[in-house]
Amino acid sequence: MAELFSPLTLRDVTFKNRIAVSPMSQYRAKDGHANSWHAVHLGRFAMGGAGLVYAEATAVEPDGRRTHGDLGLWQDAHIDDLALITKFIREEGSVPGIQLGHAGRKASKRRPWHGETPVDDEDVTERNEAPWPAIAPSPFPYAKGWPDLRRCRRQILIG
Repeated sequence: MAELFSPLTLRDVTFKNRIAVSPMSQYRAKDGHANSWHAVHLGRFAMGGAGLVYAEATAVEPDGRRTHGDLGLWQDAHIDDLALITKFIREEGSVPGIQLGHAGRKASKRRPWHGETPVDDEDVTERNEAPWPAIAPSPFPYAKGWPDLRRCRRQILIG
């Protein structure tokens, strides 16, 4: 038990303890932007003493979102909102983290409370949320009843 509350250093990052808050999808972003919901949700874990606080899966491009409510990092305008939350987490002595994500064949789906099925005309009418073409390594849909996919032909270079 003592190890759980002891500091841990990995490379040049020191965590005040070994308690990590896993990323939890909240589906509360608007156009990819973090808001007060995210500040309170993530900030409370830092205030509670967690050593590491992860933000939810954050889409790297708009077509890579799972839902209209996903956080984003596909435009510079997303940075300031996330930076404020990051600053607060650090001020509380926790290390901020982020889970980068791309939904692939699961993209363009409804939020859980709307059924987690593909976004369709009903979503346009009821929520002004239109579907978008999902991008994946193959054209095969996620499941029966899901649309065919665009195949990713881009090469992403990391390094």
